[in-house]
Amino acid sequence: MKVGLIGCGGVANLHMRVYKSMKNVDVVGVCDLNVDRAKALASKFGVPKAFADYNDLFETKDLNFVDICTPVSTHARIICDTARRVPAILVEKPLALTLNECDKVVAEVKKNGSKLCVSHQQIFLPAIEKAKLLIDKGAYKLASFRTLQKESFEILKTHGLAADWMVRPEQRGIIWEVCSHLAYLQLHFLPDIEEVCAVGSKVKYPTYDHFAVLLRTRGETFGLIDLSWVSNETEIVYELCDSQGKRAQIYRDFDYFSERGAYPPLSARGVASGFFAEEKRTLQKWFKFGVNYIRKDRLIPHLKLISSYFTSIEKNLPPPVPPEEGRKTIQLLECIEKSLDEHQPIKLDSINK
Repeated sequence: MKVGLIGCGGVANLHMRVYKSMKNVDVVGVCDLNVDRAKALASKFGVPKAFADYNDLFETKDLNFVDICTPVSTHARIICDTARRVPAILVEKPLALTLNECDKVVAEVKKNGSKLCVSHQQIFLPAIEKAKLLIDKGAYKLASFRTLQKESFEILKTHGLAADWMVRPEQRGIIWEVCSHLAYLQLHFLPDIEEVCAVGSKVKYPTYDHFAVLLRTRGETFGLIDLSWVSNETEIVYELCDSQGKRAQIYRDFDYFSERGAYPPLSARGVASGFFAEEKRTLQKWFKFGVNYIRKDRLIPHLKLISSYFTSIEKNLPPPVPPEEGRKTIQLLECIEKSLDEHQPIKLDSINK
């Protein structure tokens, strides 16, 4: 597989590490408007060519796969241009800036007979896969699914994990940059969401940076999204609640799945039980993080998604995350933003399907 990569910012390094770990994959060129950044990435990973214009990248002989790692406002244009020249495309989440852009992308990809996969890689986290398997097998009768993510944008930026453009209105801010992951996970576990009610504010930045969302389904199950980029402490936890009282949590950065069941602290025994249960979870969580760090297992979800996509290309099967699913995520994000703007619940079918 001969791969070209467009956009040489932070996430491109992670994608490049995945490609370099795979057999029969050759990254033949990288591209960025800042050609010095493209050259630096090429030098770091031993890529022979660096370009400032992606049209020059398309001229590379036998190029058959392009990975787009640019800001979301550029996705639709680059995908459409790529679909006319290259048979397979991977694009970083989210798919596009608007539903209209999503429709143009889907139409252009179909017109040219290309394949397109959206990089919603968190469904390939082992802990997420375990949770989904428990639900599909009936071991968990899901009552609610909560996704909580609290971080500091300034701290992330200091460590090169965020950039100023991510909170700009033209990029639609944290809703598109971060909530896209949480929205796709909610759709993964709750495919029948029909109504959104969001409350929040613009605390420090010109886009919504601190908000919560209630997701109502057609049945009795519901979802919750709790998201902030103005927190001094990082906390990223996904929680499943069972109709029989069982509760499990997934610590994303630790890829750790924990079923919770300590006695309530209503007696000395309950206090002791809770203390030791909490200490055990903490030790297991940090041990798992250490093992993952040493083994570099943080590549696993991206590696699984890209490997699965390559297999689908070889066997002429649908990609693991087709553009139609990427579109559903954008539909949910637009409902969340509209609910925040209008201070009222929004039905999904009120947003263009």
